This record gives sequence, C-alpha cells and structure tokens, in this order.
Amino acid sequence: MTRETQPDKMVRTRPRLGGALIFLSASALTLLILIIFREIAFRRPALADAYATRIFSPLAAIWAWPSSQFSFSLTEFFALVGTPVLFLLLILGIIRLFRKRAHRLRRLLKPALVILGIACLLLSLFLVFHGLNYARPPLAGKLGLDLREHSADELEAAVRRLARAAVRARRDLAESDDGTVAIGPLNTVWKAAFDGWEQAALRWPALESPVRARPKGVLLSHYWSYTNIVGLYMPFFIEPNINIDQPAFMIPSTTAHEISHTRGFAREGDSDFAAFLSCACHPDPLWRYSGLISAWKSAGNRLWEEDRQRWEAAYREELSPAVIRDLEAESLYWEAFETPVADFSEKVNDAYLKANREEEGVKSYGAVVDLLLTWLDTAEAERILFPEP
Repeated sequence: MTRETQPDKMVRTRPRLGGALIFLSASALTLLILIIFREIAFRRPALADAYATRIFSPLAAIWAWPSSQFSFSLTEFFALVGTPVLFLLLILGIIRLFRKRAHRLRRLLKPALVILGIACLLLSLFLVFHGLNYARPPLAGKLGLDLREHSADELEAAVRRLARAAVRARRDLAESDDGTVAIGPLNTVWKAAFDGWEQAALRWPALESPVRARPKGVLLSHYWSYTNIVGLYMPFFIEPNINIDQPAFMIPSTTAHEISHTRGFAREGDSDFAAFLSCACHPDPLWRYSGLISAWKSAGNRLWEEDRQRWEAAYREELSPAVIRDLEAESLYWEAFETPVADFSEKVNDAYLKANREEEGVKSYGAVVDLLLTWLDTAEAERILFPEP
C-alpha cells in the first residue's frame, strides 16, 4: 500500500510557485516604479525635494520609531546573527535538495524567486529611505549660499579662523588621563544629539525635520575601524550607526553626520555641512568643538593639497597644545588600521557613491569645503563661531 500511494503523495507535495511568483512580481514592479521615479527626479530636482519634505520625512519619522526603541544597533545585530543563519539555511537547503530528488528544479526555483523578491524589496526600501534623496537640489541654494571660487589666501584665512574657533571651544572641556577630550557616558552624548539640530533649524528652516532616529554605538567598533569607516546610516531601519572606538572627540561630529542622512541629506558634502551647522549651533561646547575640528580638518586638507607651507604655518601658529594632542592621538589611532581592508573598503564606498551620481566618489566628502568657505563669508558666521560669553 505504501508503494502504491507514494507517487500520489509526491504529487500532492509538489512545491507551488504561485505565491513566490506573485511576491517577486510585486517587489520587482515596486522597484521598477521607484527607479523610474528616481531618474525623473534627477532631471527635476524640485520633485526630489518635494518628495524629501512631504513624503520621506513623515514616513521616515514613523519608520524610525520602532528601531529607536532598541538601545543596540539593529544593523550590527542582523549582520552578526543574520549572516550565520543565512549560511546555515543555505547549507541545509543544499543538503535537502540532494537528498530528495522529487521536483528538484521546482524546489530550487521557489527559494530563488523568494530571494530575488527580497532583494527587490530591500532595494526599494533603500530608494525610499535614502536613494531618492541623492536627486535633491544642492543644499547651498536652500541656505542662500552662492558658491564661488576662493583664493589660496581666503582658504588659509578660513583654516586659521576655524582653528581659532576650535581652540576656543576646546578650552574648558574635560580631559582623560592622556590629555585628550573626555566626552563622558555615550548615553548622554546620544541624548544631546538633536539639541544642535533644533537650534540650527531656527536659523535655517531647510534643516528642519521630524525625524529623530536614535544614534547607536557599534559594539564591535574596534574591528570596524579596519575598514576606516566611522559611521554608517542604515536606511532599512533609519538608523545612525557610530564607530565608538574612534578618538572620542570625533564621535559627536560623526553622529551629526549620520543623523543628517536620516533627515534627508544624502550627498556627502551637503550632509557634512548640515552636520557642521548643527554642531556649530549646539549649546554644548563638546559638540561645537567636534564639529569645528572636523570642519578644520576638511578645510586643512584642501590647504595641504594647495600649499603645504601655508598649512604648516597655520597649524603651528593657530592650534593650541590641547587641540594638537587630540589630533596627534587621532593620527596614531588610525595608523594602526592602515591595511588592505581599508583600501578595499574605500573602493567599495567610491563605487557606491558613483552609482548614486556622486561623480567624484569618495572625493565628494571634500565638497563641504566649498560650502564652508562660502558660509564663512556671511555675517552670521562670526556670531556663531565666536558667540558672546
């Protein structure tokens, strides 16, 4: 009897592909619509800006709430737990595929369709919560900044000015045993993350956003440093992930940068500048110092490329011993992570940025300098950089 009913049982257990096909079709269609919309948005930046303010911002504010209830990084959790689980499922699937010969092709095709559907769904989420924002018009226009070329003299003056502002902000900060800045408990840092954004939004409404995604410190940050990455915005969770092993004085500015991505600023130059403004307006001198020294490094790198002697003179004459201690400690830290892994990571990041129309790739991080130099020409810059006591 068993032998006679076995073929019928095998027919009944024949894998059905209908559900997987429907899932893949819906996911692929959604992705196609978003890709077409993005292409149109790149041609009509005003459309992308309307999307960012009217659709992305309220949607991201809702989407960020569940992940913000967790104090740990969901990105790190799924990377550590999900990777071995997926590998195990793959092994079990291969074993099952070879052990049972019946309907082998259909049993192989069904998970393949599901995987493709999930890939389309994830790419759609990326576009909705980040990719479409690359098509937004430059932030300079919304802030009323008219970008222009600056001379080497102007660049040097800006570097010196940022150095003096950083020295002033650094003056009364607490120090650790090695003489570098001590930032205190990270939870305190995270809680203060939006104070600067609120102040900046009062001056520049373009920086306003309802999104308050909770920053997360990555537990395995030391190993993450081998990639030379200090922060990561994960669009799937609207989650700013921060490398907390890096020198402490850079953690606030890194946090501000990743938060700027959650608020709809995708391009690295715009994101860096929006983050700088939030730090410069922050009531806590720790955040001001972190933002100012980050801006000083960006402008200083440009000056180093154009005239090394000018940079050396500005470094020697403007920076205080305390600031120099921080910078030297940072240099020593990153020297330990100069490996082929970092080179590979940079190439991946470069390819990612170029795929999102940032034509200069990783060099686009330097675009913040043009924004900084133009902003420093404004009257409000002096009041913000050197506030009255």
